[in-house]
Amino acid sequence: MKIGIISDTHSIRAGGYEIPDWVREAFLKSDLIIHAGDVETPEVLEALKEIAPVYAVRGNCDSYDLKTPSYISVNIGIGLLTAAHKPATARNALEANTKVLVYGHTHISTISEEDGLLVINPGSPAFPRGGLPASVAVLIVEKGKLFPRIIHR
Repeated sequence: MKIGIISDTHSIRAGGYEIPDWVREAFLKSDLIIHAGDVETPEVLEALKEIAPVYAVRGNCDSYDLKTPSYISVNIGIGLLTAAHKPATARNALEANTKVLVYGHTHISTISEEDGLLVINPGSPAFPRGGLPASVAVLIVEKGKLFPRIIHR
């Protein structure tokens, strides 16, 4: 299973709804896409749905009109992937079978392991911070193992 992970698109550079080619390429043949919030406009989600089914959460810059939940848990075969926009919200939403925790908000890409839990922040493809380039993440789930990767522009 291939999972594309994105966050903090902020309408992809204020007003444009095109998903950048490098993101489309990174998410090619994904089984699903997780958007960890700050979508801002439904057109971004619609554009991502052209690539793969999308599960999205509400970020602090998203309106309630998007009708996205504050967190989601998705079965990824070996357990759950739980996602929320802010790290604290994501941690509060953890379930017993959560294997992967995804959050956004900081615009800083990172992958870590904490007490057997894989933690991924994909950064931002539009407004990265911390001196890092624009980024998304990809998670491969294969034969019971997790293979995460940050993809920079």
